[in-house]
Amino acid sequence: MLPRLIASLMLACTVLLFGACATQRVGTHTSLYDDLGGAAGVAHMVDEIVTELHTDPKLADLFTETDDAYFKERLNEQICNLTDGGCEYTGLSMEEAHSGMDLSHAQFNDFVEACRRAMTRAGVTVGNQNRLLALLAPMHGQVIHQ
Repeated sequence: MLPRLIASLMLACTVLLFGACATQRVGTHTSLYDDLGGAAGVAHMVDEIVTELHTDPKLADLFTETDDAYFKERLNEQICNLTDGGCEYTGLSMEEAHSGMDLSHAQFNDFVEACRRAMTRAGVTVGNQNRLLALLAPMHGQVIHQ
């Protein structure tokens, strides 16, 4: 009888322990925005991206006439909005922003790779890079050949 009671108590404790762990995980869930470091982390990442775009030999010519302050503000807003940071994106649609540029698939891919390098420099984990890029990927068709 005593061994059965001990086994039942151990089972009850295990169930309670796993339940507490599950509740703990749900209660501490953070948004991708938070995982990127919030406003400061996203701003740092965007600064690194803009620097990378200006220094990448395949992309630099596309950004010579870019108003960097405006571009950074819109990119910050867009990333904040997409990652549940509570921001509203106030920029142009992707079609309007890239109209007349006739960007190729290769240039889009070069942009993604430049962003990856910049995010790595900014300390963004590969997992969070992938999460962010998955949110940006659907814009591919809105950007190329506009």
